[in-house]
Amino acid sequence: MAIASGRSAFAAAIFLLAYRSRLFRRPSKTTWLSGLALMLTQTGFVIANKMTTAANAIMLQYISPFVIVILGVLLYHYMPTRRELVALFVATAGITLFFIDDLSAGNLIGNLIALGTGVTFAVVFLLNNRPECDTPVALFIGQVSTFLVGLPFLLTTQTYHVRPVLALATLGIFQLGLAYLLFGLGIQKTKPLSANLLAMAEPIANPIWVFWVMGEMPGTTAMVGAVIILAAVIYLNAGQLKTQR
Repeated sequence: MAIASGRSAFAAAIFLLAYRSRLFRRPSKTTWLSGLALMLTQTGFVIANKMTTAANAIMLQYISPFVIVILGVLLYHYMPTRRELVALFVATAGITLFFIDDLSAGNLIGNLIALGTGVTFAVVFLLNNRPECDTPVALFIGQVSTFLVGLPFLLTTQTYHVRPVLALATLGIFQLGLAYLLFGLGIQKTKPLSANLLAMAEPIANPIWVFWVMGEMPGTTAMVGAVIILAAVIYLNAGQLKTQR
């Protein structure tokens, strides 16, 4: 909770610098719900990442595309196209292959929390795409509420060292702050399912960074899974570009 709070403090500061007074407009109900979903996603993922394996936490969060399809049908009567369904199942097969070597039974409670973040993560994509949602305000609410929920844990931390604080600053500025600024710009122009499948590029980028920084070569199965995910995303978005033309 202290980690979630600390990094969101830096992310909220990035949003303040970018949007300033625009963030203090009266939020709609959809905007509030979107901010709450983001807070639950961020805190839930950090907790799950500590209570189960990192692979389990990420893998279970990516049930979110299926949740987007289900909620889209139930709430907004949006029926996915055949191309979207094909891309969804192919990408899911890819991310399963990507993590297959690292998956384990893990911790049951941690796995359940990670599963919950899959639902809330889907809601973040779905609501921020709605015209009645003020996306910058929703994302700012998500960061501020995450900071406040975890603040008691942050304040009771006994010692502060330079490396953990720098790590929190890096996560808050890059992983959350700048990343969600770009997310806010993109989600208004992209279908929620397409955006969520594009977000699968985040976990598959991990072994690339590890290879560049530490020289650790990813396994063959992981590389095949990464290629499958990218192929599914390209297939989906190429079809949409063709339709737009």
